[in-house]
Formats: sequence, C-alpha cells, structure tokens
Amino acid sequence: MMDRRMTDSRAAGYRHEDGGFVLAFVVFMLFAISVAGLTGYIVVSAESTMAKGSSDGSEALTVARAGLERFVAEQVGALPDTMSYAVGSGVAVVTTSKLFERDSVTHVYRIRSEATVTDIFSPNTPARRAVTGYATYHLRPLAHHAAVMIGADVIDVDNGGRIDGRNANLPIDCPGGNATNITGAIAAVSVLADAPPDVRGRPASEIWSGGSSEMLDSVGLRWDVLSDPDFPVEFENVMPDFGTLPADSFPLIRYTGWMSSGVTGRGVLIVNGVFDPWSSFSWDGIVIAKHVDDVLQGDIDGLLIGGIEDPNMYSTVDFQANATYYACNVYAANESLAYLELMPSTIHEVF
Repeated sequence: MMDRRMTDSRAAGYRHEDGGFVLAFVVFMLFAISVAGLTGYIVVSAESTMAKGSSDGSEALTVARAGLERFVAEQVGALPDTMSYAVGSGVAVVTTSKLFERDSVTHVYRIRSEATVTDIFSPNTPARRAVTGYATYHLRPLAHHAAVMIGADVIDVDNGGRIDGRNANLPIDCPGGNATNITGAIAAVSVLADAPPDVRGRPASEIWSGGSSEMLDSVGLRWDVLSDPDFPVEFENVMPDFGTLPADSFPLIRYTGWMSSGVTGRGVLIVNGVFDPWSSFSWDGIVIAKHVDDVLQGDIDGLLIGGIEDPNMYSTVDFQANATYYACNVYAANESLAYLELMPSTIHEVF
C-alpha cells in the first residue's frame, strides 16, 4: 500500500517537473522567435534604408548634372555668381568661378552644381551630390564684318539711303571705341548705289556668294538658339521702358512675326520673322532678322544682320534708311549675346 502511494507521488512529481520544462521551453521558443523576427525587421529596414539612400543619392547626382547642363544651355549675357534650379524632386545650386582669360573675348570658367534631394521621412538628412565642369565663356561672340549684312542677292542703296562701315566712335568713347573700320554692306551677288558716297567702309562692299550659311559661320551667330521660343530672353514681343533701365543696359529683345514699327531703343533686337521698320525706327546696337523687307526708313547705329534663313523673302532689298557702324553700341550689345560653351568630357563628380 505504501509502495503504491509513493509510486503515485513520484509519478505526480515527474508530471509537475515535465510541465515546468515544457513551459520554460515554450517561453524560450517564443523569445527566440521574437528575437528572430526583430532581427529580420532590422535587417530588412536597414536594407530598405540603404536602398532608399542609394536611390536618393543617384537622383541627387542626376539633378546636379541636369542643373549644370541647364545653366550652360540657358545662360546668356553677364554670368551670375549663383543660380538655383528646381529639377524633379531636388534643387541644384550652380556657382561659377573664372579660372583665366584666354584672350579679351574668351574666358574659361569652372561651373559647379550641388544638388540636394530631401526624403520626407528624413528631412534633416537630404541626399547631396555635386558635379563640376569647365566651360568657355564667349564674352562678345558676334564678329563685326559689315554695318549691313543681308542674305539677299542684291542690296540696292537708293533714294537717300546711306550705309557706312567706318567707325563713328573714338577710343575715348568706350572700351570698344577703338575698333577698326569695317565693310559697309555685304550681299550675295551685288551691292548697288545711286552714288559712291552712299556706301562707305573698308571696303565699301563685299560679295559673299555662300549666302546665309557663310554669313552665320563667319559672324558666329547662334540663330537656332536665339530664335528658339523656348530659349529665354529678357523681353519677348514687348519693348521695355528704357527710361527705367540703366543707361548702360543693352537688353536682349525678341519679336516673332512681322516687325513693322517705329520704336526707338537699344540692345539686341531679334526679329524671328520679317524686319520692316517705319520712319521713326531708331536703334542703337544690333538688329538680327530672319527676313528683311525693303528697308525704306529708319536709323541703325550699329549693325544689321538679316536674311538669316535662305532664301530671304526678297532677292533684292531696297535700302533707303541710314545705317552707321557705332562700335560702342555694338560692343555693349554684343555682351548681351555672351554665352557659355561646355568643354567636352569635363563634367565629373566632386566630393
């Protein structure tokens, strides 16, 4: 009897100890599973963060390159020290620094673009990448060949018209006032005049049979850029109030269509259409026109370059206006056409 009770007691003891072991084992397994789950979450979260950081970094590099290339492509006139662009979900800040002057009209610059791309989940730690490149700055790119250049067969100077390629400025008038005399008029076949004094210069006239292509190449005119409606200019289809501008401001102005008016102004007038001035038209600087109608009236103290796209709307252009080469006006207006040209294969990442 005693032996059976002892045996039952021992069996009950064994069952109690077995239950404690199982409970401890279950708790341990639950703990292990929890640790494994947490570890997996940390690993996956870390990998996700690293992937997101890598993605943001790649995007920042793309934004930096885009900002630099946009700055070079759109820049015209005086170079700013700093310019910012919103590109995609990032911002590129472009800065310039002049390295040296190759000559009086060609300078070399370093262009740096630093981009930031911000993650909404970690706004205090944006991704940053920077690139730099080298560019040639063409300070006064337009060559002075003639007071009047028209891509037409004939320029017929008559009925009181005058074209003079002799510099009307003196060296003391402005930094570019010491320019040498240039040709009076250039056409594709001939320049006619009622009398020899109507066209003057050194020489009075020239014949460039190559038409507008020869003219564009020789002058250095980026007509495809300047005539592009997406290319930004200071004034589009509107004339500025010159009374509110500084006296030394020679802005870039573009008109599209038929430019028939009697405006008075200064700067670079780009006519992406037909230039047909009235008697009260008076311009100090450079006029560039896709086509030239008969120039029956007006005054141009600088340069006229027209008939950019073959053929000009008239094969013979009657010229009854007055055009005189004022080097100071051309010098100032030419700086408004200054542009950057990126050197090939120079963009690289900087740290």
